[in-house]
Order: sequence, then structure tokens, then C-alpha cells
Amino acid sequence: MIKVLIDEGLTGYGKMSGIGYHMVNLSHHLKGFSDCTITEYRLLRRIPRYFRKWAYIATCNVPFFYRNYDLIHHLANYVPAFHNRNKHILTIYDLSILHYKETISLAWRHYNQIALKNAIIRADGIITISHSVADELLETFPELNKNNIFVCPPGLREELIMCRPKEEYVHQLNIIPFSYFLFVGDLTKRKNLEFLLNVFIEAKKNRIIDKTTELVLVGKHAWGYAKIKPLILKDMGIREVGYLSDEQITALYRFSKAFVFPSIYEGFGMPIVEAMNQGAPIIISNIPSSIELNKNHNNQMLQFNLGDAEELTRLLQMVDKNWQSMRSRINYGDLSRYHYSNIAKQHVEIYSVIINSIAKQ
Repeated sequence: MIKVLIDEGLTGYGKMSGIGYHMVNLSHHLKGFSDCTITEYRLLRRIPRYFRKWAYIATCNVPFFYRNYDLIHHLANYVPAFHNRNKHILTIYDLSILHYKETISLAWRHYNQIALKNAIIRADGIITISHSVADELLETFPELNKNNIFVCPPGLREELIMCRPKEEYVHQLNIIPFSYFLFVGDLTKRKNLEFLLNVFIEAKKNRIIDKTTELVLVGKHAWGYAKIKPLILKDMGIREVGYLSDEQITALYRFSKAFVFPSIYEGFGMPIVEAMNQGAPIIISNIPSSIELNKNHNNQMLQFNLGDAEELTRLLQMVDKNWQSMRSRINYGDLSRYHYSNIAKQHVEIYSVIINSIAKQ
């Protein structure tokens, strides 16, 4: 049985985001196919936030010494220079740090650019979460061996699969079922929320959408929120509900008029899959990762050109009037590819290829 160490790189600290949830679910299901361990950085959490990342870099080699792992899987854009006899594989979620620097805080920009470039060089294999990221990676680093790059999507959390959405969870938030558009994700510049909010406000002012229709925002504050905050206008039906339970999020997907994902750039876009799992109509911007997801699921999503306010307004108006008939016709196809039991199997197959390779290319 393959001995695997998953280096979570502090992703499980505090309120988890997509990477943290991916680490927890992947490691849980890998235990059915491999001898899997997660790194333990609990003591580092007592270190002040500014110094925590540097403490992680200094200590992340330690687990390699006390057990002979076949492979270390890195999830946090960092692969140490020292390899011992282990193989190292790196998951790359996106290349925003290189190509969309303006959407990332200056405090993390410089470190992550250097860390990611070094990690790519040091890794024996790379997993990207979509073909669009794989293509972007090869375009940015043409010297890479494409045979060492593997595509495997993240999975849909079991908690969201098992949840049975109830209207009462929506009512608990003082929201009326099927009266709102929904956004789920970090409230940050990269998600293009300033654009969405401006379009929604203008549509309400001009009575293009119903005066009772709301826009509900779910997610934690992130870099760029300061520009978004002044546009969260209650009198325009814009609601920010913060960080919610799985039951509440699932219910909001199920009882929305549509899920709107206007992002400037994504490596994958897991909220899209979460919305598909609840049968919600979906409006997406025409970025490569969202186009790829749409093609993989029968082109059921409504798509607008990034930055085209008139087109997004038209789609909001159409869904606002026709959400019932749209829901009845939606067919996203099989979503079992995103179940972690299947995701774990794909990872074990990739691990075996890397471990059995004669030498690093």
C-alpha cells in the first residue's frame, strides 16, 4: 500500500475555504486506498499570523525524517528543496498569483510568486484542477514535461451531498424562497462582485427585474472587500449573510432563482458544481474554467462576456421572469465524477505513475 503524506500547509487553520475542505475530504477517502497521513502544524497556530508562514517553511521538512513516505502531496504552493528519497507532487489550483496580481493583496503576492515558481521546479509531478489550468501552466512554463501534469478536479463535499435542503433554513435568514439571485464565494476583487452589484443595482433602478427580487451574497470578507461594501445596499435588495452552515448554503442554492458566478478568473469554480448539485439555473462569465465546466455538463448554463453589463442585465431579466420553467428543463448530467470516492481513486492512480517513474524528467 502506498504511504502518502499530505502537506496541508496550514489550510485547515481557522474557517476553512476550498483548499482546506479539499484536504480534509481527500485524505479521508485516500485512507481506503493508501496509508495516508496529514501533516500536523497545530503548534504553529500559536505563532503570530505575520510569522506563521515563515515558521511553516522552516518546519515543513520535519515529517520526512521520521517516516519513509513514498510520496508527499503538497497543497499550499510550496515544495521544500530537500527531497530525501520521497516523491513530491504539487496541486495547483490556479495561476492568479502570476497573471492576475491586481486581484491579490500585496502582502502575499511576492512570497507566493516565488514559492509557486520554486514548487513547480521541485515537484516530480503536478496536479491541476482543470484542463484550463493545465493549458495555462504549459503556456507559462513551456519547459515543463506535459507527461508529468495530471488533471483531477476537486470534489463535492459529502456534507453538501448529504444535506437535505429545507425551506425553513432560508426563512431563518429572513429570505423568501425563490425570491433571490445567489452568489457564494469569498467577497473579493477576483470574484468581480463590484461589476455584479452595479449591474444588479441598475437593473433594479430601471425596473428591469422585479422590485422584490434580492441578491444574496454568501462568503467571508477578503482582499478588495472595501470597494464592494458601499454597494451592498439593503434598499436595493442586496443582502450579505456571511459564513453559513452547510444546511443553510445548500438550501440557498436549492431555493434560488439562479446562482450567479461573474468571476474574473478561476482555476475551477466549485460553487458552480455545488449549484448544479441543487438543480439551480446558473449564470457564468465566459472565463476558460467556467466554459470548460459548462461544456462538461451539457452547456446548460447561461453565459455572458466578461465586462458586458448589457448582456448580464438581459440574462438576469430572463431568469427573473422564467426561473420556474428553466429549473424544470435543466439537465446537468452525472455529477458522480465529483464524489470524493472517485476523486481519491484518481489521485492514487496519479501517485502510482509518479512513484513508478524511473527518474524526474
